[in-house]
Amino acid sequence: MLGILTSSMPSYVLARKKVTSPILKHIFNYPNTISENDVNGYTSNVYVKRTFSCWKRNATLWLVPTMYSIADGDRVFIHESYNRVKFKDIHVYDINRQVVSSTIRHNRRAMPTLVEFLTPNLYGETIYMDHLLSPFHRKNFQYYRYDIQPLITGVAHIKFKPLLNENTQLVSGEAVVDFRTGRIISSSIDGEFDMIKFHTETTQGDEDSRSLLPKQCKTEGEFSFLGNRIFATFEAVYDCPTTLPDSIKNVDSRVLIDSLRPIPLSPQEESIYQLYDEAHKQKPTPADSIREERDSIRQKKRLDFFNDIIRHRIADNLVQSLRYKSEHTYFKLSPILNPQYLSYSHSKGLSYKIRLGAEYYFNAHRFFQFNPWFGYNFKYKKFYFTVPLRFNYNPKRDGYIEVVYGNGNRTRHSSVADEIRHEHQDTLKLSREMELFDDNHLRLTNNIMLFDWIDIETGFSFHQRRAYEPEAMRIYDKPTEYRSFAPVLSFKLRPWQKGPVFTIDYERGIKGVNHSSIGYERWEFDTSIKHQFHPLRKLNIRMGSGFYTHKDSNHFVDYTNFRDNNLPEGWDDDWTGNFQLLSSRWYNESEYYVRTNLSYETPLLCASWLPFFGHYIEKERIYLSALSIEHTRPYFELGYGLTNRFFSIGLFSSFLNGQFDDFECKFTFELFRRW
Repeated sequence: MLGILTSSMPSYVLARKKVTSPILKHIFNYPNTISENDVNGYTSNVYVKRTFSCWKRNATLWLVPTMYSIADGDRVFIHESYNRVKFKDIHVYDINRQVVSSTIRHNRRAMPTLVEFLTPNLYGETIYMDHLLSPFHRKNFQYYRYDIQPLITGVAHIKFKPLLNENTQLVSGEAVVDFRTGRIISSSIDGEFDMIKFHTETTQGDEDSRSLLPKQCKTEGEFSFLGNRIFATFEAVYDCPTTLPDSIKNVDSRVLIDSLRPIPLSPQEESIYQLYDEAHKQKPTPADSIREERDSIRQKKRLDFFNDIIRHRIADNLVQSLRYKSEHTYFKLSPILNPQYLSYSHSKGLSYKIRLGAEYYFNAHRFFQFNPWFGYNFKYKKFYFTVPLRFNYNPKRDGYIEVVYGNGNRTRHSSVADEIRHEHQDTLKLSREMELFDDNHLRLTNNIMLFDWIDIETGFSFHQRRAYEPEAMRIYDKPTEYRSFAPVLSFKLRPWQKGPVFTIDYERGIKGVNHSSIGYERWEFDTSIKHQFHPLRKLNIRMGSGFYTHKDSNHFVDYTNFRDNNLPEGWDDDWTGNFQLLSSRWYNESEYYVRTNLSYETPLLCASWLPFFGHYIEKERIYLSALSIEHTRPYFELGYGLTNRFFSIGLFSSFLNGQFDDFECKFTFELFRRW
């Protein structure tokens, strides 16, 4: 299957080069000579210095998450911090900020996406989390060209650059390497990612696991967006000698930073502090104007309050997530103006949503989770929501009680309209809106892991389906709502830790409970596989089937794993496990279904190698879906998608009975997704 998906790749990508250089072999094997697990638990005192120069800026800078704090006022800023960092691995670490000194208002963050550039993983497949393919990893050797110059001092100077195309997932630069061991002594990397052009210089640690981490790192980045041009410098020094007590946290003190700073400030950096001090120095007031001084102070406080609340707190919540954390409570609200949650497709039109997350901890083993989302579909002019509340009572065994209430799955079913036509006259013309029903649903379940490889979930599901045109239903003497109630039983099996997940779902509708009028018995089987070939290459497969063994009415066929969602999640969720062009009525008019959904994701497939345009392609995807249901021929969908710094786009075609059926384009914003 993977061979079919990758057959469209250029031949020069598929043809893997053979590593013949001894020094490259040493570099690729170097991490194997050191246990990377030794990094786990390593603690270091880290000094971080950030400077920002606003060469050009305009009002649109307020719309960039975290950049509003430098969107007005001074044009140069400096931010210093002294931190205690505990590593779990090279990419995952906890930071305890102990001392801070900043000329940025309220010590706010700016351009935090550059922070991860201070800890490059040069030996990993990706240098930074899920992006930038490292030239020092064997699997990425085929994408780079190397120029190696051995020196008489026992080291080698290596220059590297992309083989064919300078894609944003590839970098160029140079490194100094120990010729005998392959240990990287220092490196210089140039690249471009997520609207930032950067230059990073690192000096690695000297021995053991420390050689996998930088000893000193400096990144210069340039950000350009809609006429704004910001230049930033991030510099970090690890293993600083002074260790502060753990009780010192977030102390705002320039005097203390002066005593801890391991490297001196440059004259330009000292001038930033001088300009800030001069601008904020309080001028003396004559003794005979005390009343005027008090009035001035009151007015200044009111202006400061207005600026802080209106211009900064509200701006903060508009363009970036609102977070609050205490000993027992955690709260997060997604940005109100978040282009990532704006999506478009021809069939469902334009939609927008907002997410909310909240947690309350009684202790580590008992806590509530509340993660609702709300959205609006402009084509249907409908507000949708899903409100899940979960009480975790045994996290070790995945034990929780969850209640979910929502209205996000509007259903289309022709059985009621067909009854009206049959009872009155076959030629009766009814509007298509009479097939629409709003589905308010409630689900209450309890989940527990019986063994390490099996979960069992029990509970009940309740649906209240209300007619979109209730007046038309009353005219033909039909109910305006239909209810169903069903106990549910689900098994989730994971026989292998990294293998497929099998799910078995069973429901049996019971009449008479809370005026329910639909009786049925339904089974569903589902298998999902997510195989990570590489940090940036992934194969997703989902196969499933469902059928009714009993149904006393043709009204409202409804499946758990095969349904239409009016507010799809995104590329790795519904875009993989759902159909894009399938008519909404097909989900609800068959007593069985058999479906397969497959997607393959990679950073360098086809479009990434095109001149100019391919430079900006971060990921590409291929989709293949197949479906068989009652009363139709086999149905197929084929899709291709790509992601860049601005948007994700997918092109999908459907085929019915071997012939072309429909075409659609789906679009979502990716702008500032990592910010």
